[in-house]
Amino acid sequence: MATISPVPKLQFSDQNGAPLAGGLVYTYEAGTTNLRTTYTTAAETTANPNPIVLDASGQADIFLQAGLGYKFLLQNSLATTIWTVDNVTAAGTMSLQNASSVNITGGTIGAGVTLNATVNVAAGNIVGAVAIANGGTGQTTAAAARGALGAAATGANTDITSVAASTTINSQVIGYLNIPANAQTGAYVLTAADAGKCIDITTGGVTIPANGTLALAIGFTFSVYNNSGTSQSIAITTDTMRLAGSATTGTRTLAQRGWATARKVAATEWVITGAGIS
Repeated sequence: MATISPVPKLQFSDQNGAPLAGGLVYTYEAGTTNLRTTYTTAAETTANPNPIVLDASGQADIFLQAGLGYKFLLQNSLATTIWTVDNVTAAGTMSLQNASSVNITGGTIGAGVTLNATVNVAAGNIVGAVAIANGGTGQTTAAAARGALGAAATGANTDITSVAASTTINSQVIGYLNIPANAQTGAYVLTAADAGKCIDITTGGVTIPANGTLALAIGFTFSVYNNSGTSQSIAITTDTMRLAGSATTGTRTLAQRGWATARKVAATEWVITGAGIS
């Protein structure tokens, strides 16, 4: 679609409409008396002097920086002010582009611009941080973005803060791809850190502490492997441990090389099953 041509060369006149030969054009930041640079070409390689001295025809080549506001002050050759015009912007900047489907090929988009819901932007062409409320991360680095969004790095899990011995791991949130071993060579008392683990015992047996001593969560599960040639005990103190599929309760015996798994099913009740358990 064709558009009307802009003024190719600026022409200035005096109060009587005659060309303002030798006139002076000052350019300032809009609303201020701070000088603002203009250029002789659109390439912005050569700056105009400030003031710009008009030629014998009262003309000059004046290119504004896109997206910036200017104040123009026009004087005759004797430095008498003819007029002042404030808030002048370059044609083609976002302040004048109100039509739909406008293509922007250069310059900087300032504040106050609203984009449509569907926006196609080539990667790398957006500089700065987009607020989370506007669909961004509010940050300029991957690490800072993860922090702002509460996201975890690849391979990490932010649902737990550590896997230290004192940490209770929620089995509904995170699990293991294998069964970690807790090797013991003497009598051993179950701890909270044994959730999901297998206690490899060689002598002394394993004891489950009473709920009043260690209140493990319902659903807490662990295994025992008798890594020896003699029987080992899996003892319960004041709580109840049932042998799965029977009415038998109390301390159990695990035969040599036997494997058993116990699960807490109530505050003071466990169930145990496995190969070699009696």
